[in-house]
Amino acid sequence: MANLKDIAAQLGVSVSTVSRALNDSDEISAEMKEKVHLVADELGYTLRGRGGRTTPEWYTAGIIVPEVTSEYYAKIVHMTKEMLAAKGYSTIIKVTDFVPGEMVEAINCMHRIRVKCLLIVMDDDEVMSERIVRTIRRSRLPVILITTKYYPMLDFDCIHLDEYSGIVMAVQHLQQRGYRRIGFIGEKMTANRMTIFKQAMKFQGLDPETNLICTGQERAEVGGYLRMKELLALPEPPDAVFCSYDTMAIGAIHALRESGLKIPQDMAVIGFDNISVSKYVEGGITTIANPYDDMISIAINVLTKREKNRQSSRQQIALRPKLIVRSTT
Repeated sequence: MANLKDIAAQLGVSVSTVSRALNDSDEISAEMKEKVHLVADELGYTLRGRGGRTTPEWYTAGIIVPEVTSEYYAKIVHMTKEMLAAKGYSTIIKVTDFVPGEMVEAINCMHRIRVKCLLIVMDDDEVMSERIVRTIRRSRLPVILITTKYYPMLDFDCIHLDEYSGIVMAVQHLQQRGYRRIGFIGEKMTANRMTIFKQAMKFQGLDPETNLICTGQERAEVGGYLRMKELLALPEPPDAVFCSYDTMAIGAIHALRESGLKIPQDMAVIGFDNISVSKYVEGGITTIANPYDDMISIAINVLTKREKNRQSSRQQIALRPKLIVRSTT
C-alpha cells in the first residue's frame, strides 16, 4: 500500500508538504493540494489513524447547481438531500452562478474534500465544455449529470430532460385551442428554450413571427412583466404567449391584468416548471412539469450504484415532461 513517501517522491516534494496537503493545511496552495490528492488516488493511498487503524469514511455526496434562488433548483437540492440522507449520505452544495469557471472550481473542491459521489445539475444556458469534461475525468469521482441538452458522446451517467417534447406539447395545446399567433417571452438564460420554441412552431406548421419573440436581460416576474408590456405595445399583439418559466408567466399575467385584458379570452398564457405557486395564480397557470420525483430518484439510484461499481455501463436516460392544463389556456 502507498505511503506518504511514495506520494512525495512522485511529486518531488517533501513528506511534510504531502502530509499538510492531505490535512488541508492553509500553508499549502489549492493547486498543490489538488496534485497531492490526485497522486494519492492514483497510488491507492488510504488515510490511517493511530495504531494503524483505518479512519472511518465520510459518506458525503456533492451537489452542484447554478443557483438556489429559484424554486426549481431549490426543490432539486431539497429532494436530493432527502433522498441521499435516506441512503446514509450527508451532502455538500456548491453554487456556480452560471459561471463556467465556478463549475470547474466546484468540481475541484468536491474532489479535494473527497466526496464519495457527485450530482451536477446544468441549466439551459450552460455548456458542457471540454474543460469541464477534463475536470470531471481528472477528479475520478462517480458523477451523474442532469441536463436539458443531450450529450450523446459523454462517458458519464446522464439524465436528459427532454424540453423539446415539453415545448412541442405546449405549442400543440395552444394550437388545438385555436391559437395561431403565439408569442414567446424569455430572458438571457433561456436562449435554448427560445430556439426550441421556434422549432416547435415550425414543426406544427406555424410561423414563429420575429416581432412576437420578446427577450431581455431582466429575469423572473420583472422580466415577464416588461416583456409582456412590449408585446402589448405592438399594433397586433399575439393571442397567446409561451413564457420560458412560471415566474415569468406570473409577471406577464400581471401586465395583462394591469392593461384590463382577460385571460385566456384576450390572451392565453402558458409557462414551464410547474412551481408550487403556479396553481394559485389566475385560477392556475397552464404549465409544463418536469418529473421531479422520477428525475431525482433515478439520479440517486444510478449515482449510488456507480459509487459501488465504477465499471458498470454508463447510462443516458431521457425523461419527458408533461402538460398540466389550467385556467390560463
